[in-house]
Amino acid sequence: MGTLLRPQITIHLDAVRENYARIRKYAPNAEICPVVKSDAYGLGAVEIVRALIACGCRNFYVSTVPEGIELRDKFPDIQINVLNGLQNGSRELFRNYQLTPVINSLEQLKNWENLLSEVETSCILNVETGFNRLGLPEKDWALCTSERLKNARVSVIMTHFSCVSEAPSDDVERNRVIEEQNRRQCAAYDRALQRFQLSGSVALDAFVQNTEKLPIAQVRTGAALYGINVFPEKLSLQPVITLEAPVLQTETIRKGERVGYGATWEAKRDTVVAVLGIGYSHGLPRSLSNCGTVWFQKGTRRYPAPIVGRLSMGLATCDVTDILSEVVWTGSAMILDEHYTINELCMDADRLDSEILCNFKQMDWRYVG
Repeated sequence: MGTLLRPQITIHLDAVRENYARIRKYAPNAEICPVVKSDAYGLGAVEIVRALIACGCRNFYVSTVPEGIELRDKFPDIQINVLNGLQNGSRELFRNYQLTPVINSLEQLKNWENLLSEVETSCILNVETGFNRLGLPEKDWALCTSERLKNARVSVIMTHFSCVSEAPSDDVERNRVIEEQNRRQCAAYDRALQRFQLSGSVALDAFVQNTEKLPIAQVRTGAALYGINVFPEKLSLQPVITLEAPVLQTETIRKGERVGYGATWEAKRDTVVAVLGIGYSHGLPRSLSNCGTVWFQKGTRRYPAPIVGRLSMGLATCDVTDILSEVVWTGSAMILDEHYTINELCMDADRLDSEILCNFKQMDWRYVG
């Protein structure tokens, strides 16, 4: 019988550090700033930050003030940038926990100016270039004079691009929209850098696709650190996650019998089905029903087992007919490892890779390396 009582996810911190080193090598003249929002994409912000501090990293991005406070309680000497900015009611928290706000609007800039005499930290100005999400719109740029930004201690001008990681498709019109959006955002960001004469900050995908050669001094990176290969032909990254699930039971069903809710899968032959203790309550996408694959391993040999039937809340079923029972009962089935990574899983599930990462829960967590 298997030794796992529930799914176990292993985070390989040496792989995180290796990915950080590879990104630094790819962008040697820029400061690399890890994005550890949403608990480091669900992988554990405290452990990830601790591992990266060992590499000399000192500048991190989070989304919210509570995320920043959690890190500050553990790490007193790092810079913590809050992407959502200085909101009403958070003034004392920015002061007490030495958080660096990302300024997204004139209102946030005024709030920061009122706080300047009480803090020593800098701030970051986020300019809107076409994403139409957070950021100072171009119509307000004229109100941010060089003198005003200097007094406000603005350190860098950041923005976020909406389409640079979109892969070309067979849809000609879609490709045209993406190309035009990228061109417009690059042009708008160039205007911002020219106007404010400060260093630029973009996400890694924009840096990789920086065909306009905009001057970039800071690269923000989240998904890539955690093994998501957005541009594998340009930047090869190490997988970070191993995920395995316990084998609870096996059963032989007859040809013509069906498996799971809705009876969506029919056995075309007498079939051995293994039941795994993992489902959508643990974050495994339900869209893997009848199309995903799990893996069994003995020694160096790997055996694929297709997921059959609908994924349920806490269980998944797979076809192990062609796998020796002694292999199936080695203890667990691999969901993710160095061979079948989050990139392959997201393609099979037709889901966003970082969305899948953020949803993993109700598992045993283990950090190695």
